[in-house]
Amino acid sequence: MGAEGSNVGPVAGVQKAGKRVLFMVSASHATQHMYSALLPLTYSYVLITFHIHYAELGLAVAATSVVGGLSQITAGYVSRRVAARWILGSQNLILGLCAVLGSLAPTYPLFAGAQGMASLAASQQHPVGGAVLARTYPERRGIALSFHTIGGSLGSLLIPLPAAVLLSRFGWRPTMLILSAPLFLMGLILVLTFPVVDRERSWPKVPGRPRLRWPSVPRAEIIHPRVVVLGILAATVAAGGRGLGTLNTYVPLYLRNRAHIPEVEVGLIFDLMLLGAVVGPLIGGALSDRLGRLPVLWVAYGLAAVFVFGLGRAAGLPLALIVVLAMAVGVFAYIENPLLQALVSDAVTGEGQASVFGIYFALAYGVGSLWLALLGWVIGTFGFTAAFTIMAGSYVAAGVILIPCWKTLRRKPTG
Repeated sequence: MGAEGSNVGPVAGVQKAGKRVLFMVSASHATQHMYSALLPLTYSYVLITFHIHYAELGLAVAATSVVGGLSQITAGYVSRRVAARWILGSQNLILGLCAVLGSLAPTYPLFAGAQGMASLAASQQHPVGGAVLARTYPERRGIALSFHTIGGSLGSLLIPLPAAVLLSRFGWRPTMLILSAPLFLMGLILVLTFPVVDRERSWPKVPGRPRLRWPSVPRAEIIHPRVVVLGILAATVAAGGRGLGTLNTYVPLYLRNRAHIPEVEVGLIFDLMLLGAVVGPLIGGALSDRLGRLPVLWVAYGLAAVFVFGLGRAAGLPLALIVVLAMAVGVFAYIENPLLQALVSDAVTGEGQASVFGIYFALAYGVGSLWLALLGWVIGTFGFTAAFTIMAGSYVAAGVILIPCWKTLRRKPTG
């Protein structure tokens, strides 16, 4: 295997690293989501501390998410020039710093600014980590990318219950400060121990072509253009109900402020929902490798729409029923993200993975994050029930968008 950063073929180096790469990329994703899962649990306190409303909160969260999301479009450029250990390690170190800054923020703009810096720092995790795994496991991308998502879900799963206890006893500022420690630790581990892997192959130098240009993917690196375009569009639409994004932001607020469930119970329900988010992608990824991405996606979209719609109307129902609905939402609503990534990845050659993932995440997470602002306004104006109805509808719309992909994938074998 060539030295890290060589262009001796983008696949050979990562394949030798094998399971260790899968474990450490997923572990990086886990600590990233420890931070992102903590934030929604602080929002009910933040609303009071800084005297802001749902619409203001949604707008600020959306703005920071858009910045981080759009910056993912640079993944193709970054992954060809910076070693994966530095990309993944530094993001965790910066997230730890942002948790400290957020805990000390005297005003909401400074608190939101720390979130924005964290979103920017973490922007390369999905496209770079996903591209490394897609090249490492070309025949089992569904399960590999699902493990990547599961890593994030496990990180989210570790936080709600202990954070709820800390929040109820010490308040949100000390809680953020305490939970910055694992972020710093994981950052150091990644920088010091991440396997040496080859970067992606650099594009040939063309005389007269500027070194910095709008990210693009050569046509030869795209197997099914229709699948790539519609997959990205579906991901952007489904962001209206995305698990690791919209649901993570608004479900804790819904449980606390609309269903009036105590803090510790909110943490427990959120944990159980995220437990479903571990099980769902694991089963969905394995099934999609056997049965195809689209059939599994359509089933997940349909069931997620039903259960999210029901959860939005569950306030006032027995706690046991709310728990069951939250777990069902966790199982099905979190399947679509890794399977859409696998669907798009299947339609691209190995050389174009990071570049296409960069565009995918920039649009699906950057533009898609505007849903957070819209839903914050809807909650403040019409209530949580209307917002959850829109979330459910976004799944249905995304499933419809993917219908033309069926004919393309049946007509041509996946490369």
